[in-house]
Order: sequence, then structure tokens, then C-alpha cells
Amino acid sequence: MKESINRFFGIEASGSTIKKELAGGLTAYLSMAYVIFVNPIILGQAGMPKDAVFMATIISSAIAMFIMGFYAKIPLGLAPCMSMNAFFAFSVVLGMGIPWQTALASVLASSVLFVLLAISGVRAKVIKAIPMTIKQAGNVGLGLFIAFVSFKNSGIIVPNESMFITFGGFGNPNVIIAFVGILTASFFLVRKNQYAVFYGMIGAAVCGLLIRFGYNMDVIHLSAEAAATLPQLPQGSPVVFPTVPWNAMINETLFVAVKELPNLLNPQAMIVVLTFLFLDFFGTATTLSAAASQIPHLSEEEFESNKKIYVADALGSFFGGILGTSSLSTYIESVSGIIYGARTGLMAVTTGVLFLLSMFFYPLLSLVTAAVTTPAMVVIGIFMMQNITNIDWHSGYEYVIPSFLTIVMMPLTGSIALGLTLGFVSYWICMLFAKRIKELPPVMHFITLISIAYMMTL
Repeated sequence: MKESINRFFGIEASGSTIKKELAGGLTAYLSMAYVIFVNPIILGQAGMPKDAVFMATIISSAIAMFIMGFYAKIPLGLAPCMSMNAFFAFSVVLGMGIPWQTALASVLASSVLFVLLAISGVRAKVIKAIPMTIKQAGNVGLGLFIAFVSFKNSGIIVPNESMFITFGGFGNPNVIIAFVGILTASFFLVRKNQYAVFYGMIGAAVCGLLIRFGYNMDVIHLSAEAAATLPQLPQGSPVVFPTVPWNAMINETLFVAVKELPNLLNPQAMIVVLTFLFLDFFGTATTLSAAASQIPHLSEEEFESNKKIYVADALGSFFGGILGTSSLSTYIESVSGIIYGARTGLMAVTTGVLFLLSMFFYPLLSLVTAAVTTPAMVVIGIFMMQNITNIDWHSGYEYVIPSFLTIVMMPLTGSIALGLTLGFVSYWICMLFAKRIKELPPVMHFITLISIAYMMTL
């Protein structure tokens, strides 16, 4: 048995062992398992049934990791992307007013396009057409957007007539919970602990439970509305057979995307599909770059040219759309398994199995509130913000202006898609002003036209 596993995954040939692969899979799981509980909270704000999203998140992630492990044989984990679910919920559904059912169809359509582009090699040409500076600005803007949304959801920032937004104040218990979680995550980040996000959420949940205990004991005085938003322990056993979320997925989200595909035949929906595609493109490319730096016997070029990785990523989103969740992407957190010593697809398979086992802990969803998810979203924002050092601020304003607009317009307008399209269009215009328009590849002209068509729909 061990010999067959070793031969299939090429474990010894890669300088690893089965023990390292299994331990790496566990490490990756602990680093990215927070998405199982965070994703239902975020998509739930778009009106999606949380129980169904919980199950869809687990199953689609496991399928994607099995494909990555058995087909691509690469040690990477996949799950619903934190920037994608934010774009899905707050830009597409709440911002554009598109029903979540149609948004799922957009996820499905973009995943099919991703598979075709990955297989054909067009994907590489599209990525090459967009300057690295603009790509990195998109990552920075996404990080700010995600952090902004988490601050809003936890009450750290609230509407204000004179300044539009202001600090919510510590009178709101959720603000205290969020900050405790951020501080906890910060402690472990500074200590270079790879489970910082996981521990941050635990710290926030414990703080929330203590506040609820104080409220129940009449030591802490809160309104009934505020008390209802606090985390609470599950009623009964925390480990159950997941009948409720399974039935919810079957009855409410499964194959909904397929039925909604005809509703994508309009300019606004097409832009949404292309934006999902764009975000998945560059999210995966960024993760592969980080992963390649950790595996001695594989170069970044080998990662980039491996079509199987992108096919696995796209198929993950395909099954996510079918089951009922936003786009999946390769997780930067899963690189922790590589750092631990994993080198083959057995790590991805192990992480997928652990994801499946998580469905039996469904009652723990009652512990996860918007405030409890704040440390996870803030840390993701911090990771993405670091890409600002990769932006070339000294090669001319034709790069600086679109980068700046991309970064600031995402959080200020509450629209990831608008930030990206403004970046593309302003880049094209600035290159025209600089008399460098002939330097742009044909693909960039097409992207600019699509971006203008999208802005005309607003």
C-alpha cells in the first residue's frame, strides 16, 4: 500500500515522505479551515442560506483538492476565495442588485471559460497583456476592500453624516470582540505562527462568549438586539451528522446556477463573469509564485506552465457554482504545508479529507458571527496589502495613475469590478497621453472595450 502511494505521487522522488505529506496536509487544513465558517457568514449577507453554503464550501473544496492532488499532483489547497466571496456578496449581489442565483451562474460560466483558457494557453497571453503594476494594484485594492467590509460588518466603522463614516465606539460589544480577535491574530502573526487567522477567530469567539456570559449573569448590560448578535455555544453536541446543511444544499442551491445561465445574456452579467475570471486568474498566479519559492526542485516557470494546476482551480469553481458557493481559488495559506515539508499531491488529498470531516462540526456555526470573522478578513487584507511594494511608482504616471485609482476606488465605491475597470481604462488613456498606445498588446484593447461597456451599464 505504502509503495503504491509512494509511486503514484512520486513522494520519495520529490524528497519527501508519507509522514511529511500527511503532516503537511494537516498543517494546511488548520491554516485555511477558517473559510468553512467565514464563507457562510459573508455569502449569507447576500441572502444565501448559510447552511447550504456551509456544505457547498466543504464539498467543493474537497473535490477541488482531490483534483489538485490526484490529477495535478501538486501540494496546494483550494477553497472559496476570500476576495471572491466579498466581490460576490457586496459588489455583485448587494451593489449591482443581481440575485445571488444569477451570481452563482456567473461563477459557473467563468469557471468554464477558465478551463478553456487554461487548456488552450490563452490564459498566459491575457496575464501577460496586463502590466504587473496594475495586477498588484488590484490585489492591494482587494485587500483594502476586504478589510473595509469587515470593519463595517463588526461595527468598527458606522455611517456618519459629516464624514460619511466614523468609528463605531466600544459601546458596541462586537467592536470589542473584533479588536480582541485582531490583537490575538496580530500576536501570532508577529510570532510568525502560521495559524494566526485560526487563533484570531478563536480569540474573538472566546471574547464573545465571555461577554454573553456576563450578559446572562446580569453583570454586563446590553440591549436585547446587541445580545442577539453575540456568539453562542451550540445547542447540544458540537458533533452531529450534517443532515440540516446537506438538505439545505440539495433543496436551495444545488444546480441553481445551471437554471440561471440564460440570465447572463446581458452586458452587466458578462462583465461580472469576466471579473470573476480575472480575479481567479491573478489570485492563482500570485499563490503559485509564493508556492514555487518554497519547493526547491520546481521553478516558478514550471508552476506557471503547468496547465493541470489551473484546470484543477477552474474545476473547483465549477463545482462550487454547481453546489452553491462563490469561486474557489488556490489558497496562499496552504503554502504552510509546503513549508512544513510536503512536496506532492498527497498533501492536497489529505487536506481535502479533513475538509470533508469538518461537515460533522456544523453546530459550531453558532459561534461564528460577523465580528468573529473580522480577524480573518483583516489578516487577508494585510497579506494582500503587502503587494503594494511590487507596484512600480517610479516608471511614469501612466502606471501610477491607474494603480492609484484601482486601489482607492475599490473600497471607496464598494465595487471591486469598478475599481478594476477604472484601472484598465485609465491605463489605456494614460498610455495614449504618453504616446505609447502602440506598445499595448491587442488583448489590452479588448479588455479596455469590455471595461467601458461595463461602466456604461452603471
